[in-house]
Amino acid sequence: MSLFGKYLKGWRFRSSEPTFEPGDEISVFVAESNGTDGRAYVGDTRLTIEGAGPETVEKRVRVRVTEFDRTDSRGRGEFLEVVGESSYTD
Repeated sequence: MSLFGKYLKGWRFRSSEPTFEPGDEISVFVAESNGTDGRAYVGDTRLTIEGAGPETVEKRVRVRVTEFDRTDSRGRGEFLEVVGESSYTD
C-alpha cells in the first residue's frame, strides 16, 4: 500500500442525504411540531416523528424508523424518548 493509500485509509465522504432502514433507532433534534407529530432534518433528509409533540421541539429524541423512501430522502419514525436537551441557552 502506498503512503497516500495509508493516509487515506478509512476515509469516506459523508452524504447530505443519509438513508435509514425500517427498524433503525437513531437520535435526532426535533426542529418543529404540528401538535402531534414532530419533524427532524438530518442534512437534506426529512423525518416525520409520530408522537413527538410541541414539548419535544429543540430536544434530542430517540426515534425508531418505521418507513423510509431513499428516492425522496423522506421517512417516518415513532418517538421513543427524550435523550437530551438543546445546546441553546436562555
